[in-house]
Amino acid sequence: MDITASAAAQTQAITRSQIAVSVLKKSLDITAQQGADLAKMMAQAGNVGQRVDLYA
Repeated sequence: MDITASAAAQTQAITRSQIAVSVLKKSLDITAQQGADLAKMMAQAGNVGQRVDLYA
């Protein structure tokens, strides 16, 4: 394998890694936003989820 092909393969691997990290970051951002939205809904719901029924 010549140096040009090796450099191209390395560049492609780096690009794939950067894309994978970007996708994971976006997924984490979406999950964090969904968690924040859920916490906000729970806070606005008025005592929903605040108590645990121990007799059920």
